[in-house]
Amino acid sequence: NYRGITSLCAGSKLMEIIVNTLLINATKGYISTAQHGFFSGRSTSTNLVDFISFCKRNMEGGGQVDVVYTDLKAAFDRIDHRILLAKLDHLGVSCKVVNWVASYLTGRTLSVKIGASESVPFCMTSGVPQGS
Repeated sequence: NYRGITSLCAGSKLMEIIVNTLLINATKGYISTAQHGFFSGRSTSTNLVDFISFCKRNMEGGGQVDVVYTDLKAAFDRIDHRILLAKLDHLGVSCKVVNWVASYLTGRTLSVKIGASESVPFCMTSGVPQGS
């Protein structure tokens, strides 16, 4: 269960950084400030530090700590492009940015290569390219 890695040229990478900044600004207020994944300066390590501090404070105060762990296996492989674009539109992301994301995701083809063997290319209708 592996996602392919996409090699991007410098121009595409720069455009991606610009669009990423626009999307982060558009989603402010919709994504919890407690989220650690996919935010600059936050990681699984910062999440662990915050969680341990939370547990310590609650236990010292005689409180209870309940935890639910989830694993969204291959979550990025399952992102439906139509739903993603509809959500961006609903959040008020500009039409130009939504159209750019749509053009980035639409019409992509993939092939699987193992050793010297390569599959016939097929259309990608869900998932986000890794490496981008």
